[in-house]
Amino acid sequence: MDLNEDEEENVLPNDNKIGEKSVNQGKPKKTKEEIMNWSREYYAWVKSIYPIESFELKGREEEILFFYHGFNYKALKDENSLSYYLIDDEYAKYLAKREALHLQGEEIPENEKRVYESKGFINIDKDEKYFNFGIEWEHKGHGYGRIIYNNYLNILEMLGIENKEQYEVRVYGNPDHDFLKRIETERLVAKTNNEPNAENALQMIGEFAKYPNTMRFSELNSIIEYALNSGIPMEDITKAINDNGFNIGYSTVNSVPCFNDEDLKKFKLFNITGLKASSMHHHFMGKRNFGFMKLLGDVDTEDATLEFKRVFEEVKNEYEEREENKYIPENLKEFGELEHIILDWEYSGLLIKNVDTEIKSIVKKQAISKFDEFDPEHKHSWEFQIDYNSDATFSMLRDAGLMDRSVYIELYQKALNRNYNLEEFDSAIYRYIDKEERKEAKKEIAQNVYYPSPKRRWQESSASGKEHKVSKIKIPQRISEQGTVREIIKKEIIEQGIARSIKIKTDMTGIGKYGKHFVVDNLKDWLFGVPGAHGNLKVVGTNAVVLPPQTPEFAINLIKQVLNNLAYPGVGGRGD
Repeated sequence: MDLNEDEEENVLPNDNKIGEKSVNQGKPKKTKEEIMNWSREYYAWVKSIYPIESFELKGREEEILFFYHGFNYKALKDENSLSYYLIDDEYAKYLAKREALHLQGEEIPENEKRVYESKGFINIDKDEKYFNFGIEWEHKGHGYGRIIYNNYLNILEMLGIENKEQYEVRVYGNPDHDFLKRIETERLVAKTNNEPNAENALQMIGEFAKYPNTMRFSELNSIIEYALNSGIPMEDITKAINDNGFNIGYSTVNSVPCFNDEDLKKFKLFNITGLKASSMHHHFMGKRNFGFMKLLGDVDTEDATLEFKRVFEEVKNEYEEREENKYIPENLKEFGELEHIILDWEYSGLLIKNVDTEIKSIVKKQAISKFDEFDPEHKHSWEFQIDYNSDATFSMLRDAGLMDRSVYIELYQKALNRNYNLEEFDSAIYRYIDKEERKEAKKEIAQNVYYPSPKRRWQESSASGKEHKVSKIKIPQRISEQGTVREIIKKEIIEQGIARSIKIKTDMTGIGKYGKHFVVDNLKDWLFGVPGAHGNLKVVGTNAVVLPPQTPEFAINLIKQVLNNLAYPGVGGRGD
């Protein structure tokens, strides 16, 4: 097992890399007699606190690992802290030569000084009773850390340490280091090598339930299999997995969890039901990914709802902290917590599928309302391409089981607002909806007349010459000479009465007397507006009437007829 790089505080005399300090640093150069006296006192003191100068361990390839005491400055007076460094034979000879020269009152020649690249260290604190070790970065993967761990009790015994079983093992000063967690995982899984036994199995899954460390799917499979073979009910095993927190380690590719296929297949064959979404919380939050929901069968609605609210609150707290620190990701600025989860988290629909109806309703409403706000209006059919946010929205609705006939129709209405016709919209959404639901939705759309309600200033785009499929109707000059064209047209249409009686489908809404919203359901209000919503008939100067992209032919023909009647009242018009 490899370990991370560490820098030890202990300092070796003069030229050793570990400290790179010198007892003479910043002071006048010592005389030969001073060096000799200091060295005799120093080395005698060092040897008095170290029971043995060095010891050896055998590596996994039968190589010798040589540990030499790490020295101490006498000024530290730390007789209860012992340090050993993993060094090679050549460096051990160098240290012996340096010590011999010091005792003769001489420094080692500059051209012979060496800087040691540490392979690892061991530090024992007899006051706090801990055994601390680490392996340097360039020596990761050689298994040296595991060799030290497997021999730490023997090392303590060699050093004459009393009550060695009471010593806490640390790696780089951390008693919860990942290396130690891996060792504990292996210790637990090793119990599955015993013959099936109910008592042993109960003890094992009891430990597992309280076990906070990460394990592989293969290791979890071993525990489950051993427990089942020992006669432990699946309900007890499931409870242990939930209590454990389902701490499965995995790698990711494009944010998608990756496991060994055979291990995953084996786990699925157990047909475990009753696993909780809330037990997977640390995976969800850590990876921004609900992919583990694929492993759950018969998900408990109450549990899934609880987990969704928990995730939402934590995302909300993160958002508030960022706001306080003046750093807010763009998606949070624009969409808030729920949209962040819908758009930026993988497989969000798998969790939403199992929450209660109240949250499903909120999510569905949010997803639909945002659809016509994500990207600019669609301009050219040959440039059609669904944007990323729309794709994430559709995927979530599909995975959550919310993409039905009614949602298709509501999204179609939003598509109209973005200048998609039915054919274009259907080509984008067909892969996200059941074939029969889609068929029924298109059938209902064919039976009604839908009008767009653009959310952007589409008429400005039409005036600048961009192709928006805008319906542009020329105004005869004799009408513009009569006064305000829009008011003339409005008066004529109201007097006709036909536009008021024409029922339409649109998501245009107005605000009533007491602030209550109502849906615009007739052509007259759609053309000229209601309190809280502007009308969709626009006049460009005195030259043309324009209507939004995707306006049905009936409205276009009606305006043409009205303009004709007003311009030529004596020729088959209303004034005939």
